[in-house]
Amino acid sequence: MNTVTKLAPTGHAGPDLEELRDFVEHEAELLDARRFDEWLDLYCEDAVYWVPAAHGQPDWTSHVSLYYDEKHTMKTRVTRLKHPMIHCQDPPSATVRVLSNFKLESVDDTGAQYCIRSKFIMLEDRMGAERRLFGGHYLHTLRREGGQLRIAQKRVLLTNCDQSFPLLTQPF
Repeated sequence: MNTVTKLAPTGHAGPDLEELRDFVEHEAELLDARRFDEWLDLYCEDAVYWVPAAHGQPDWTSHVSLYYDEKHTMKTRVTRLKHPMIHCQDPPSATVRVLSNFKLESVDDTGAQYCIRSKFIMLEDRMGAERRLFGGHYLHTLRREGGQLRIAQKRVLLTNCDQSFPLLTQPF
């Protein structure tokens, strides 16, 4: 039996965990299908996509990151990923992301911004390259804008973030 957790400040309609989970799973499906423009549209204009390169890294200014992209940089990354002559994606990677253990971490005072944590595993296959496996936690900060959920921040906490990763091209 599925249970839906509702959490909200007094006087605000609460998010339901199922809606938030469905949104995060939809994001993963878009990435797996290489629908990068639609994926990018899920993000707020002031969004940040961040993958720390150290365990416990408190922010992106104190230590180098594997990814730190604001919306403009994300657009550039998507343009490169879609380019027919991107050498590190010839042939393109096939990915699958499996998500689980969704937990609502917090709701802001207005009831319009939510932090949801989940666990993930991402498998990346590309002909002629070694299979790669990534895993860790996602921390999505989701915001309601115009009645729709959007991603304000996505932080990816890789279990092996402190290792060397040649040719990281696929967003986690």
